[in-house]
Amino acid sequence: MIYAKSCHGYDGISQADTLTKCDGAMRAERLISILMALHRGRTMTAGELASRLNVSVRTIFRDIDALSAMGVPVYTELGRGGGIRLVEGYSSDLTGLSPGEAEALALVASPAAIGSSSLATPTRTALDKLAAAVPSIHQLRAQHARGRLLFDTKPWFRSLESSPYLDAMRACIWKDQCVDIRYRRSNGEVRDYHLEPYALVVKVDTWYAIGRVKNEMRVFRISRVQSLQETNETFTRDPNFDLHKFWHAWCEQFEKNPPTVYPVEISLTPRGRKHLLDNYGNWFRKHLEPLGEKFRRATVTIDLEREDLALRVLFGLGAEAEILKPRQLRRKLHTLAQQVVEATRM
Repeated sequence: MIYAKSCHGYDGISQADTLTKCDGAMRAERLISILMALHRGRTMTAGELASRLNVSVRTIFRDIDALSAMGVPVYTELGRGGGIRLVEGYSSDLTGLSPGEAEALALVASPAAIGSSSLATPTRTALDKLAAAVPSIHQLRAQHARGRLLFDTKPWFRSLESSPYLDAMRACIWKDQCVDIRYRRSNGEVRDYHLEPYALVVKVDTWYAIGRVKNEMRVFRISRVQSLQETNETFTRDPNFDLHKFWHAWCEQFEKNPPTVYPVEISLTPRGRKHLLDNYGNWFRKHLEPLGEKFRRATVTIDLEREDLALRVLFGLGAEAEILKPRQLRRKLHTLAQQVVEATRM
C-alpha cells in the first residue's frame, strides 16, 4: 500500500506548504531520523519507530503521511513480516547535504544588511523563493539547523546604517553611469569627486561604494556621501576588474595600514591599559599589548578617530590616563569633568 495522503487529508499542496503547515504536528529532526532509519535497508514497524523516537504509533503514521506528501516513496506492508519501508533503490540524497550546507541554507533568509529600501522587499521575496525551491528532504535539515542558529547583524544600541543616496548609487552602478558626489573624508575634509561607480559592498552593517576616480580605484563609505548628482555620462568597465579580489586586497591593506585620523598621546597606568583592552579589544591591541603588564606608567599614542569619541573613551579612564597631546583635548576633558562635578554636587 503506497502512502500518498497529505497530512491534511488531500493532495495538491506544495512541498513548502507541507513543511510550513505541518510544522505543529512534526519535528524536522524526527522526520530525518525516520528517513535515515529506513535508509539502512530495514523494514521497521510503526511500533519500532515509535519506541526508537519515543513518540506514539499514531505520530509515526502522521510523520509517514508527511514524508509521502513530500514525495518520499515510503510504503507499508500488512501482515506477518510487514512494516514500513522505502521503495527499493530510492535515495533521498539526504546525506549529500552537509551540516555546514544545511546551516547556510538556514541562514539564506537572513541577509546581512539589505539597507536599500527599494531592495528590501524583493530581496526577502527572492530568498523565500530560493529556500522553497530546495527539495523538501534538504529543507528538513535546514529547518533543523534554523531552530539552533540565528545570524543577527543588527549592531547594539543603534540602527543599521542607511543613506538617502544608496538607492541612487545602486541604480547608477547597474547602468554604468557616472556620478558627481560630495564626500566627507574621515578627517572631516569635504571634497568633490567625479566617480565611475563599479560596485557596492556591505561589510557587516556598513555600505561602501567602489569606483574609479581618474584611473584609480577608490573606496567610499556611503554614509559620508553628502550629495550625489547623476550625470548623462556612461563609462566602460574594466573587463579585468574582479570585485572579490579587489575587496579582499583593499581590506588587507587597510588593516595593515589604517589611516591615523585623531592621534592622542596619553600616559597610561596598567589598570588603564586593562580597561582599554577589556572594553575596546582589537581597536587598541597592537599599541597596548607590547607594553606588557609590569610598568608604572607608559606613554603611548592611540588613534581615537575623532574628538567626541576621544572624550568619551578617556573620560571613562579617570585618573588611569593623562592626556599629553593634543592640549586642546586635555582642556576640553578638564571642562567636562568640572561640569560633571557641578552637576553632581550634593
